[in-house]
Amino acid sequence: MKKVLSLLMTLFFCVATALAQGRSISGVVLDATNHEPVIGASVLVKGVPGQGASTDINGKFTLKNVKAGAVLVVSSIGYTKKEVPVGNQTELKIELASEDNQLQGVVVTALGIKRSQKALSYNVQEVKSDALTTVKDANFMNSLNGKVAGVNINASAAGVGGATRVVMRGIKSISANNNALYVIDGVPIFNVNNGSTSGEYSSQPSGEGISDINPDDIESMSVLSGPAAAALYGSSAAQGVILITTKKGKEGKVKLEYSNSTTFSNPFIMPRFQSEYGNQPGSFKSWGAKGSALAYDPTKFFNTGTNIINSVALTTGTEKNQTYISAATTNAAGILPNNKYNRYNFTFRNSTKFLGDKLTLDLGAQYILQDQKNMVAQGYYYNPLPALYLYPRGENFDEVRQYEVYDEARNISVQNWRWGNGGIDMENPYWQMYRKNRLQNRERYMLNGSLKWKVASWIDLTGRIRVDNSIVNGKDKFYAGTDTYWTGGSTKGRYNQNKAEEKQMYADAMANINKTFAEDYSLSANIGGSLSNTSYNSLGYGGPLADVPNGFNVYNVDRNNGAPSASGWRERALAVFGSAEIGYKRLLFLTMTARNEWSSTLAGTDQLSYFFPSIGLSGVISDMIQLPKAVNYLKARVSYADVGSPLPRNLTQPRYTWDSNSRTWVAPTYRPLGKLYPEKTSSWEAGLNMRFLRNALSLDVTWYLSDTKNQTFNVTTSPASGYSSMYVQSGNVRNYGMEFALGYRQDFGKLHWETNVTYSFNRNRIVELLDNYYDPVTKETYSLPFLNQGNVRLVKNGTMGDLYTSSDFKRDQEGNIWIDPSTNNVVKEELSEPRKIGSVLPSGNLGWRNSVSFQGINLTALLTARFGGQVTSMTQAMMDAYGVSKTSADARNAGGVVVNKGRVDAEGYYNVVGGRGGITQEYLYDATNVRLQELSLGYTLPKKWLANKARLTASVVGRNLLMIYNHAPFDPEATASTGTYNQGSDIFMMPSLRSFGFSIKMEF
Repeated sequence: MKKVLSLLMTLFFCVATALAQGRSISGVVLDATNHEPVIGASVLVKGVPGQGASTDINGKFTLKNVKAGAVLVVSSIGYTKKEVPVGNQTELKIELASEDNQLQGVVVTALGIKRSQKALSYNVQEVKSDALTTVKDANFMNSLNGKVAGVNINASAAGVGGATRVVMRGIKSISANNNALYVIDGVPIFNVNNGSTSGEYSSQPSGEGISDINPDDIESMSVLSGPAAAALYGSSAAQGVILITTKKGKEGKVKLEYSNSTTFSNPFIMPRFQSEYGNQPGSFKSWGAKGSALAYDPTKFFNTGTNIINSVALTTGTEKNQTYISAATTNAAGILPNNKYNRYNFTFRNSTKFLGDKLTLDLGAQYILQDQKNMVAQGYYYNPLPALYLYPRGENFDEVRQYEVYDEARNISVQNWRWGNGGIDMENPYWQMYRKNRLQNRERYMLNGSLKWKVASWIDLTGRIRVDNSIVNGKDKFYAGTDTYWTGGSTKGRYNQNKAEEKQMYADAMANINKTFAEDYSLSANIGGSLSNTSYNSLGYGGPLADVPNGFNVYNVDRNNGAPSASGWRERALAVFGSAEIGYKRLLFLTMTARNEWSSTLAGTDQLSYFFPSIGLSGVISDMIQLPKAVNYLKARVSYADVGSPLPRNLTQPRYTWDSNSRTWVAPTYRPLGKLYPEKTSSWEAGLNMRFLRNALSLDVTWYLSDTKNQTFNVTTSPASGYSSMYVQSGNVRNYGMEFALGYRQDFGKLHWETNVTYSFNRNRIVELLDNYYDPVTKETYSLPFLNQGNVRLVKNGTMGDLYTSSDFKRDQEGNIWIDPSTNNVVKEELSEPRKIGSVLPSGNLGWRNSVSFQGINLTALLTARFGGQVTSMTQAMMDAYGVSKTSADARNAGGVVVNKGRVDAEGYYNVVGGRGGITQEYLYDATNVRLQELSLGYTLPKKWLANKARLTASVVGRNLLMIYNHAPFDPEATASTGTYNQGSDIFMMPSLRSFGFSIKMEF
């Protein structure tokens, strides 16, 4: 008995001792709204001084020696404080109600690293998926326009499925790509942007790689507009980063989502035509008698475009395993006849935890099929608009609607067009679209995987790999009857086919550290390395058809005049990188990053690698000092970074090239280079993040300045060097500006109102081009006083968008326009030096988004505006010269064009001023415009109407519904080229689109 009592007493004292010592408690703190981890939350044991912890980057914490019956006090800036009884639990899941998500929210930054919003020393703007999917576009990037500050987004005039131009904080590079870098789940992707054109005579554009992504697969987007935000991407980060986070499975019951978006489109802004004056017999120009015009409306040539997007997604998961599966179709027809775009997306993603949750495996796959047909942007090649717009008003256009007629002698159908090419490559507009077919189809697959090992509570190791491969097949089929200029002289047609392979493999490995020291100090660090291997190969064959008319087969290509085409390159980059964020009391943060990169573009040079650092400091002022009651939050930040743009390929290793015209190999003509540097952008950034009125009002302000140096130029060199040219590195392009984001949200009973205004301006200046560059080989000095690029002229102290003219009216000594007494008409004269007439760059951009919801009804409207800058219209100049514009009719009705104090005959005047060789400044227009860009009105049915088993939202949607202000004869925001140059230039550019339709979204 004594032994039993002794044993019981021992057991009692052990239990009592254990209870007195307490036990270990761990848990996670999440945002109650979006279930994202709350970083840096304070977890204290109530009534026990000094016992507490802070949550790490994943929102997790651990407390030791917690006594039974303890209560935890959990708090964080921007969240309501919460008390949580521990009870018998050892694992806690705590959700905090947010006072304002923007204060404490977790933001995805470079390399997919999650960081607390308040710790950032640079501007990161986050966009949720509903902003991209409320009013859908075949290229989801167009839906981002007007919703973030400091980013200029222009949709290609190629229409549905076309590429998009995305430029952040101004044009920085003279010769490199100025479009943003795209990153999916932390990994840079190979985005081939085929939307660039080169003016009057260039091949028509196609789409781009990023448009392959299904917008319904996107969870959120982070816009890293500043170099400091993107510094970890090194030589690819100078132009900013669009960082896309995709959806993954979630724990809980099976969830099925279906959405449909159906929109119809028509031309938004069209030229103004005349229908009074016809043409003289046999003349293509409409300078005939008044009243001789026949009823003709060029807008009837356009179809009603359609864009139908269907998407279905399934989400399911347990605590250990989550799966996301989706499929989507995009079927679109443009406003041009026989212009089509189709895309089919299939996505799979699975996340699994195993080995005691120490390892997390994330696997994903995407498969995309895409085809497009007959995209047209602008210019004279393959474009139906010159013949359509200029068609003589005294002729019956119905004659050309039957675009082909049967030729009995040849036993085939040929083109019905009696007007010739008019010197501007005109053909029957319908023939252009139906019998000069340009086809492209793309097959793409993307595979990605990551493995994360949780070594300890404060450190994990992560490895990632991504493979992105595409096969693109293109075919050109020009039928017999096409102008022989396009068929290589053959009367039987022309055929070309091409196959291109685009491949990228990216892999990286990182160690991630999140540690709190002495309660007041925190460290968030990352160190790792990456490898990227990108290649492009293209092989094709084509030429005039030899034997069978319209026999589109390589065996039918003329063996003497057919020619192969081949191109390709391969590029590798290896990098090591690291970042460290040191925090003090969750109110002061110092951030440093570094990246060293070795690139194959430097092979054979003395400069084998380059280094990119950044440093930033942020402080939560509202936690440091007492501020007025109306100020709930104030953070100040400043940062500096060096980033770059990669060198052009093959500069360091000159090679022979094949001349397809002479069918000979051509020796390299430029001198091999010695030491090379990447184009380097050095940038300063400072800003404030503020919240007022119980966090209902927010204001973010950012100032920045960047200098982009080591611009690469090709200059003519002395014959004594043995080469005709050489590459030199010089120049400096400066950009500075400010970004503002103002937001307000409030509930008025059951009505919720949210409004957001973004405004930004950028000032651009060429500080230096090439001034007195000394060549140590030839002992000569070189300078570039100007550089003509596309439609702009670059000069020192000018901008990257300056427009110049080389002609003007001849004027008398007093500056009046001189009238030739022999013709009573104006005279054009060439200027001795080109004169600046404007700039295509805007002075500022504004976006204003409003959202009102009330008992299931939601109204969203987006107003956008562009201020300043100028654009030119060759379309208007040609229409004036051909007498088909309303301007030319008005001038005739008024008795001529007013010049000085008299009038000049309209036909004579526009033959001098208009046309291709006219006076450019007469067709210069203010690019300022204001529009209602997006509108959505939706209603979510009460769940009880659907037996509480589904959720249904139906909406009517529209884009570009109303142009409130615009003085240009076309849409100034449309672009025919997504490259750096040829902006603001209308050369028979396709009109931008006004779209309207409906959308349905169902959740089960």
